[in-house]
Amino acid sequence: MTIRNVCGMFAAIIVLAMGVSAQQSALPSQPAEGRSHDASVQAPAPASAQKVVLRIGSTEVTQSEIDAIISQLNPKARMVIASEGRRPVADEFIKELLLSQKALEQHLDQAPDIRKELEMEREQILAQAEYQKIVSDNPVTDEDVNQYFATHKADFETVQFSEFLVRKRPADKDGSDPLQGLPLEQAKATAEKIRQELLSGKTVDQVAETYSKVSGVILLDPRTSRRADMKPFLQNATFGLPAGGVSEVVDSAPALIVVKVLAHPDPELKDFSSEIRTKLQREKLDAEVETLRRKSGVWMDEDYFKAPVDSTSVSTNRPMLSKPQSKP
Repeated sequence: MTIRNVCGMFAAIIVLAMGVSAQQSALPSQPAEGRSHDASVQAPAPASAQKVVLRIGSTEVTQSEIDAIISQLNPKARMVIASEGRRPVADEFIKELLLSQKALEQHLDQAPDIRKELEMEREQILAQAEYQKIVSDNPVTDEDVNQYFATHKADFETVQFSEFLVRKRPADKDGSDPLQGLPLEQAKATAEKIRQELLSGKTVDQVAETYSKVSGVILLDPRTSRRADMKPFLQNATFGLPAGGVSEVVDSAPALIVVKVLAHPDPELKDFSSEIRTKLQREKLDAEVETLRRKSGVWMDEDYFKAPVDSTSVSTNRPMLSKPQSKP
C-alpha cells in the first residue's frame, strides 16, 4: 500500500485538522483567519513550528499544522512517512483543499445529502470535544485504577487450556460428509475416551495423534482466555480445575467438549491498567450521558432496537484434525 493510499484513508482527518480555515480560504473576499499574505498584519512566527511550509492560494500551512496531521495518522502510516518523507501528506492535503474549494464554488455543500453528512460530522466533532472535556474534568487516578483492580481481580483471571471438540451429527444428515460429525452415541463415547486418555497422563499431542483420522474430532490450539470473555459452560469447565486438570465431557449445542487446563496465569495490574483506566473513563462518560438522557426525555422503540435472538455457539467450522501441530 502506497503512502498516498494511507493518507487517502485519513482524508477526513486531514481536512478536520485544519478546522474551518480550508473552507474560509475558498472565499477570496474572506481570507482564512490567522493566515494572510500581508506580513504587516501577521505576527512574526515565534518558533520554527510556525514556519510556513505550504501555500495554496491565500491559505498558508505551517509546519506545526502538518505535524499535527501526521500525528493523527496510525503508527503504520507514520512509519512510512518517517522513511519516505512528508511530501505525500502535502500532496494529499493540497488535493483535499482544492477539491473542497471547488465543491463550495459549485454549492455542493447545499445538496441535502451533503448537508446531512456535514451536520453529522459536526455533531461527531462536538460530541468528541465534550467527551474530552468530561475526561479532563473527571480524571481517573492511579488510585482509582488500583482500587478497581483489587476489587475486581477475579474479572482478570485467565486460564490457558486446550480443548477437543467432538461434533454431533445433526439428525437430518446422512453422514456422507465427514464434516457432519458423529452420531450422538458415538460422539459421546469418543469424547469420553478422549477424556480418559488425557486423565491417564497422555499429552494433548499424543491424544490428537490418536484421533487425527476420526471424523468430527477437532483440536483447538492452546489459548489463554479471561473468565469474562468465556461462555459460562467453558468457565465452569476450566476455572474450577487446577493446572493439568481434565474436565468432564461438556455438552454444547453442536459438539461435545473435553478441556485440559494447562495453567492459571496470575493477573498483574500492569497488564490491565490501561484497560481499566479506559473502562473507568467510559463509566464516567456513561454516567454523564445518562444524566443528559433523563433531562432530555429520550424515547426509543424497544421492539425495533431489541437485540437479535442469541444464536451464537461454539464454532466448529474449522478444518478437521489431520495431525497435531508441533508445539514450540
